[in-house]
Amino acid sequence: MRTPLAGRLCLLYCVLLWTIPVSTKTLGKPAKSGLDLAQDPLLFLRSKPSSSGLGIRPYTLSLAQEDYHYAPKPKHMKPARLLRVLGASFDPFWMSVEKPSQVDAAENGTSGITTTNPELAESAARYQRKLESEVQHLRMDWLSAADSERFRAWLVHMATCRLTSRWVDLGPVFWPRWIRHTDCEDDGSGHSCSFPAGMACKRAQVTQIKILAWHCWFGSDGVVAEQQCTWRQVPYPVVTACKCSCK
Repeated sequence: MRTPLAGRLCLLYCVLLWTIPVSTKTLGKPAKSGLDLAQDPLLFLRSKPSSSGLGIRPYTLSLAQEDYHYAPKPKHMKPARLLRVLGASFDPFWMSVEKPSQVDAAENGTSGITTTNPELAESAARYQRKLESEVQHLRMDWLSAADSERFRAWLVHMATCRLTSRWVDLGPVFWPRWIRHTDCEDDGSGHSCSFPAGMACKRAQVTQIKILAWHCWFGSDGVVAEQQCTWRQVPYPVVTACKCSCK
């Protein structure tokens, strides 16, 4: 049974963490694109090129090859041409034409990636500053000044949600086919990010990178011809920040 003090702390903690404003790129607010992407994330590939996939949630696209009936041929896979099509959207931090080396793969499961990418570093620093600012408003009259500072620092440390990183092969219908997936750190133990326990690290902010998808559409006769397939840029959401949230 929780003590009255523990109950007050839990309430204060929830208020503290829910006051952090979430970016306009926050999850859970799909764009009104007219496509039911939550039910079928492949719809944006099967739609006309003018339709956008802005309602796609991170990492929801199917990677099963049986879901893609039309794959590009070797003549469509020339890296120099595809680099020109992707243009300035090519970002070597998020994507790789070749399978990443073992040196790159060794960083999987670490949180040091926030120091190698400006956007991730800024997201982490912004949430850290907000936590540090909000925790200063918690009254801890029952503790000495020194103990209060130590306890505040511990609360911030507990509530800091880090990112992990791994390379994922998206398969032949996407290019570059190797994409970095970032997500909230989870050691599998169900560890809570709050005191008292009960809160967990959740995805809080995403950004849209652009990759190429092999897009085919049906002609008036209901048949897909080779000339009805092409590479086109599509949005691919990746996680850039996590937040300690009430379950």
